[in-house]
Amino acid sequence: MQNKNPNSRFGIDINEYTQNVNFETLARTIDFLYLRSSGSGSGRFRVDRRFLEFAKAARNYGIPVGAYHYAVPSYDLTTADSQCDDFINILQEGFGERNYGDLFPVLDVETPTDNKISTKALVDWVERFRKRFERKTRRKLMLYTGVFFVELYNNFKLPNGSQPLKSMPLWIAMYTAIPSNPPFPPDVGGWKRWRIWQYSETAKVNGVGNPVDANWGPDNLDLLMQPRQVRDLKARKEGGLLRVSWRRNDDVDLLGYNLFENGYWIGTVGKDDTNFQVALSELPVPTTSPVNITIEAFDYDGETSQVRSRVTV
Repeated sequence: MQNKNPNSRFGIDINEYTQNVNFETLARTIDFLYLRSSGSGSGRFRVDRRFLEFAKAARNYGIPVGAYHYAVPSYDLTTADSQCDDFINILQEGFGERNYGDLFPVLDVETPTDNKISTKALVDWVERFRKRFERKTRRKLMLYTGVFFVELYNNFKLPNGSQPLKSMPLWIAMYTAIPSNPPFPPDVGGWKRWRIWQYSETAKVNGVGNPVDANWGPDNLDLLMQPRQVRDLKARKEGGLLRVSWRRNDDVDLLGYNLFENGYWIGTVGKDDTNFQVALSELPVPTTSPVNITIEAFDYDGETSQVRSRVTV
């Protein structure tokens, strides 16, 4: 995988054990922040005792923030369902209804470390969780894990040789302070690039009172976030056509736009397009009465704008 570079964004991740957190100072020190929202290490779903407090404070100080769930995979796939649903609920409690954080929501998988389950069982469990989460939230789920753990589980390779988890954005842990580690993460699990690299668990950072996990992120936080809401949406009926226009998004990973009439899809265009037209006769809902036109941007990860812009024609 790649090394960090001078443009790599810097972030930390914290939990209920982090001491003396000063968010005003952190806002001047870090580019992004991850919080532990929850975990299932005890055998039951447990909310981090300071997640709600930290989530509110991060938002108040304008720090781009996301959250992760510490998962415990097992042969029982129904535990993937229950942990997923509980994670979805606590994210909304922390960030708002149908809001799952500014950054990718994250599934933290680093156990069991004693091979109590097979590689196939572990991968199947993560896939079950991921598909359920993404279907219910329309958000892309990122995977947190360590180089050691990926290698322990046969590079997450199934018996047929496939590595389905490699389609997930990766947050990889590999600490540079360990002498036997290479200078930056190697290719593992089918991944050739990380989205976030946790390079230390003992970093001293202004704004927290004890050593914390430190991370290098992408060169631009757009690569961790949903596309921005589309601006300056306009629509009008003219000569038997519906004409729609908007201002181009400036997200660096923008791929295109989806357009809808009264909730029904009417078209998809590319990232450089700023207008769209369709015959009124071809619209799914007759336009004899006012209709709502909405638009969302989407990026290369399949993430869409959190809010669809709307105009009434």
